[in-house]
Amino acid sequence: MNDMRSSTTSLQGLSILVLDDEPTVALMYSRLLEKEGCRVLTALAIPEAQAHLGTLQPDIAIVDVYLDHDDGLEYVRGLRSRFPGMGIVMVSAEDTESLANKAIDSGADYFLSKPIAPTALLLTLTKLGELRAQRQRADELELELKRSLHDTIFPEIVTTCDAMRAVLRLVEKVARRDLSVLICGESGTGKELCAHAIHELSTRAKGNFVELNCAALPPNLVESELFGHEKGSFTGATCSRIGKIQHASGGTLFLDEIGELPLEIQPKLLRALQEKRIVPVGGKEAISCDFRLISATNRDLVAEVRAGRFREDLFYRVAVFPIQLPSLRQRMEDLDVLLSYFLQQEGLDNPCITPGARAILHGHNWPGNVRELKNFAQAITLFTDGRCIDEASIRAYFGSRLEAFGYPESGSTAGYSERRPVRRLEELERQEILYALSYYEGNVSEAARALGMGRATLYKYLKRNEIDLEEFPAGMQSMGARAGG
Repeated sequence: MNDMRSSTTSLQGLSILVLDDEPTVALMYSRLLEKEGCRVLTALAIPEAQAHLGTLQPDIAIVDVYLDHDDGLEYVRGLRSRFPGMGIVMVSAEDTESLANKAIDSGADYFLSKPIAPTALLLTLTKLGELRAQRQRADELELELKRSLHDTIFPEIVTTCDAMRAVLRLVEKVARRDLSVLICGESGTGKELCAHAIHELSTRAKGNFVELNCAALPPNLVESELFGHEKGSFTGATCSRIGKIQHASGGTLFLDEIGELPLEIQPKLLRALQEKRIVPVGGKEAISCDFRLISATNRDLVAEVRAGRFREDLFYRVAVFPIQLPSLRQRMEDLDVLLSYFLQQEGLDNPCITPGARAILHGHNWPGNVRELKNFAQAITLFTDGRCIDEASIRAYFGSRLEAFGYPESGSTAGYSERRPVRRLEELERQEILYALSYYEGNVSEAARALGMGRATLYKYLKRNEIDLEEFPAGMQSMGARAGG
């Protein structure tokens, strides 16, 4: 007995979910594991297990293959998809090689046949506990290495995502070459931060970094802002003024939303790029300006060129080195680290976020990208009453936006033309499921995986709520795609 005790010390402090429809078996597991210092959550059916997962993500799950009303194999597939790092043991009174293979194929780490000797169960769980600890240490070391390498060069850009890190490698390469850079990406993806990083790593870092949002000014003022003006050159010009280009001489000019630059101004910018000289509005003499141009856009400039709204010759001048920033949907592995970073900026170190809340956040499409996530972090504390960020607080946050702005949240498949009241959780759940089905074009397996539920459970929901997959409106898929950004 002492040998067994010494071999199971790694179970201390682990949280374990026991899902078995035999109450006596579940109780036996619970008592055995609690003696080993484990926190045990028992469930006799999948809905009860799902309720536990809404408040705590277990380290290990013990799941019976044959449950009273549900398929344990299908449930484990959903668990493995939703929690890839969780240790899973499947158990069954049926001891066949075929069933054991099915359990492993479903995502289980081990298969044990009933009745299970306490020593065998504890040793199996010990192996899983040790493996989990090893993986956790390896992940922490890898994350720390990535952060240390990243922080030395890009301290303000938070990421551990391979796609984003590939972008940062491009930034490093182009920064020291005096080329014009065009940063493309959806609104809120961090184009301005990327432009700042290029400037800070360039030989122009000691010069000015001058910004102009081309969409923020009336067309008649853009020319004066860019090139400056002489006193009396137009009504209201009571004094001479230096323009953004001249102010950026020796440094970097960042033109945000360059796709909004008025067509009549574009040839003047082209000339300034070619000659490195400008003539202020109302001026007669050209002024030399040595500046580097970095531009950003959320538009498809190639399409704008074809439509005649952007000059082709200017396009090739500003897009010498294009960089495409991924949307937050394309770097969802960054969501947790970004959220933690933003919450820390709000004074919340080591914030408490329930697994159910994280599932909702990972299911949201974030059409506003990282900026929307930052806004969420700033506002969510108003809905928590000092408690953990849970499903209720997140639903309240999204509900408040719907009520105030008519803003379509991630589960929506239609726009909102007027203010609406906060909706019941059942309706939000239905909208989330409809959106997942439309996004994956009726593929129940993919939709269930994205929602973190078993396929059988999703089919039961569809049947219970009389949702016919074949009767979806023809335009639902495209509508869902638009809602996703």
